Amino acid sequence: MENKNQEPDQNPYLKYMGAGTQMLVSIGAGVYLGLKLDEWFQTKTPWFTIACSMLFIFGSMYLFIKSLPKE
Repeated sequence: MENKNQEPDQNPYLKYMGAGTQMLVSIGAGVYLGLKLDEWFQTKTPWFTIACSMLFIFGSMYLFIKSLPKE
């Protein structure tokens, strides 16, 4: 017999929309950090922007994959 007090399952698309938004914000923060570091060190090429954005991309992808169900 089912328990009538259980809440209905959340829409699975909302979970992935939240993960996508979190990735977008995280990557944006990495780019912003890289731009500020390039500005502070007065570099001619945007090495900090490239490095920080790549680091944040890989980090957010790792966390997203880790959050996926194991089944």
